Amino acid sequence: MKSILFVSIILLTFTGTAYSYPESQMDDCVSSALSNPATKSISENAITNYCDCALKAIIDDNKDIRESGYECAQQNFN
Repeated sequence: MKSILFVSIILLTFTGTAYSYPESQMDDCVSSALSNPATKSISENAITNYCDCALKAIIDDNKDIRESGYECAQQNFN
């Protein structure tokens, strides 16, 4: 019984991050933003954070695409 508890604690401790969106959507978002001339001066890290924010809002919270993009852009690009 103790071993089951120990294994359960270890599994819960070392689990990876789970995203509700496919990694391919994140890759598409980042590559699209990086190829946009308007975002040339923005760091790749800021773009990744923006894409993560927007995808979570759209998929997890069922928010409007434009509204989510605008809100996430304000958070990450200002």
